[in-house]
Amino acid sequence: MRLIGRAEASRGSREVAAATDAGQLRSSQSHVPSEEWIEERTRVAVSRNVNVSGHLVFQEAVRIEGRFRGDISSTDLVVISSAGVVDGAIRAPRALILGKLHGAVIGSKTVALGPHAWVDGRIETESLTVSEGARLDADILVATQGRSARRA
Repeated sequence: MRLIGRAEASRGSREVAAATDAGQLRSSQSHVPSEEWIEERTRVAVSRNVNVSGHLVFQEAVRIEGRFRGDISSTDLVVISSAGVVDGAIRAPRALILGKLHGAVIGSKTVALGPHAWVDGRIETESLTVSEGARLDADILVATQGRSARRA
């Protein structure tokens, strides 16, 4: 399914779409499973009020607080802060989008979109959590490890 517009959720959490055999697509209002990710220690790769282009590769958790154009790879977590904007692809086991992403999240185990996230592009993941208020205009592939991807 192609999701366009704002994610809607009632009080608590409920399914935005039925879980497929291949994975889960959830929407939550009060609890983002990755709340601890927001507080997790990360290296700031692009600070506020900074514009950077290129290819970033990290062996640790990384946070984007400014504008970045290009690809980001991490062996851990990639966070786009609420003021962050990324035009490009993210490759990491975990991704937390609180700001804007114009591009793709590829090969992630878990992706979470915060309440002010705005994603335009493509998401490939095993688990996707969408908070109420997030804007999502993306092709979404949800797959579990060892199974082929299926369109959600």
